[in-house]
Amino acid sequence: MSQTSSLGPHLTRTWEELPDQADILIVGGGLAGLELAAHLERAGADDVLVVEAGADGDLQHVYAANDAASADRIWTDEQSDEYFVQPWSSATEPHFGQGSGLRRRVGGRSLYWHGVLLPVEDWALTEADWPRAVIDDLAHSWQGGASLYDRVRSDLMEWSRQAATGGAAPDDNALRVGPFRFVDPPRAVRPAGPGAERWEAYSPLAHWLEPGPAANSASGGGGVRIAPAIETVAVLTTEGRADGVVVRHRVSGEEKRIRAGKVVLAAGTVESTRLAIQTLHQTGKRAQPSLTGLVDHIVQGFNVSLETEDLPDWLVSRARAGVFSFAPGSGASRSNLFIDLGLGDSGDLRLEVWATGEQMRSAQGVVSCSPEEEWPWSVTISTGLDAQDTLTVEAQRDELREFWTEWCAEFGLKPVPLEFEFDFAAPRRTLRSVRESLRGEDRSVFHQPVTWSSPLGTEEHEGGTLAIGDVLNENQEFKEIPGLFAVGPAIFPRQGSANPSLTSLALSRRLTPLLMA
Repeated sequence: MSQTSSLGPHLTRTWEELPDQADILIVGGGLAGLELAAHLERAGADDVLVVEAGADGDLQHVYAANDAASADRIWTDEQSDEYFVQPWSSATEPHFGQGSGLRRRVGGRSLYWHGVLLPVEDWALTEADWPRAVIDDLAHSWQGGASLYDRVRSDLMEWSRQAATGGAAPDDNALRVGPFRFVDPPRAVRPAGPGAERWEAYSPLAHWLEPGPAANSASGGGGVRIAPAIETVAVLTTEGRADGVVVRHRVSGEEKRIRAGKVVLAAGTVESTRLAIQTLHQTGKRAQPSLTGLVDHIVQGFNVSLETEDLPDWLVSRARAGVFSFAPGSGASRSNLFIDLGLGDSGDLRLEVWATGEQMRSAQGVVSCSPEEEWPWSVTISTGLDAQDTLTVEAQRDELREFWTEWCAEFGLKPVPLEFEFDFAAPRRTLRSVRESLRGEDRSVFHQPVTWSSPLGTEEHEGGTLAIGDVLNENQEFKEIPGLFAVGPAIFPRQGSANPSLTSLALSRRLTPLLMA
């Protein structure tokens, strides 16, 4: 996949080739939308159109196309990424402000993620928030067989050419620091070419770009077509039912209408929410042009550089090979604790530690539109922490302090207090600013631990606005707009502390037979 730069004419549709109608129309060609399209094709769907605002000229994963340092910069510094766009404004800077946006290209964030496959935890996947049927499909059994989580993880481990370990690690391979036990998370990653040091994470583009029936269907026998560089500006309805979309050519501004039997929103949380707000408001289903429940993960951490002569050889050896591990979340922090170990250019050991925790859906997170004569409506985001989130912030800091204290004790280092001398609502340092300092020449400041927090929105895990059981029914269809469906993190009632990719992939697969019915 990493050697391919174009989808090819048998799969794509230009503006001039756009059909007037399709059986199923998917808005958005990112992780969730393309996964749905791939499974629809496998299930025999013969008229699926994916409309994506981004171009298809570059389909390589960012860590396959670049060296590690360049790829890391593209991920943490949005200005270095030519595909980054921010189609909204923030009313609560720095949250959902600088560094928050979309990666507008065919493949979307599937070409950036690190392949981590963690499910929503049991303490967040409960009947108080998720419909029982969805819980059962995700975690217990789907269509009389294995659960969706197990199926997706198994398939992606096979793609990765790895055994499906589920994240377990032998005791002699786990990294123990006091009461913390770190294991390697299951990851859908593999080398980007024989003998290559670069790597790539799974993208649903593999369905069409790698050897197999779909990739070899040059005659056009597959049931999916992808239309790149075309923006969806509105959903069409007739008598309250969704039956198509209005699309716009990104260069000429020309518009067309495409009718569809079923429309699926998969354009990323905020863009899908904009389309939902426009539709709900104009059909009289929402008096206010807004939806609440917007969340991102709450993330805080620290970086430190350590002299290798002060550390045991086995730890330096593991750092030389690279360590990316996590301690599963539990307790008051509702967070997973991650560590990233490596050796710097000067030979020192670089330790990055962070807690990724759940933000609760509430009225604090709002996506608002300004009704206008022209589509698309402008979007403003406001967000904040509720009382439970504030407790999570403090619990994360306590957990990070405990880890650092245990680390110093474990390796005989002089303990230096881990101080968070800022409010989460207005962080003095972010991961981006710390990483940028690490790229500079003077790194002596990092001989002491330096703390940071990520503004909401910059984790690119935003979701919650179109939650199943609230805005959607358990079939992932809008309760008030028949024929309109959604996939992606926007539909999660709760995120838990896990990154959203495994659940997004699973819910895309779950929607396939519901659309085919």
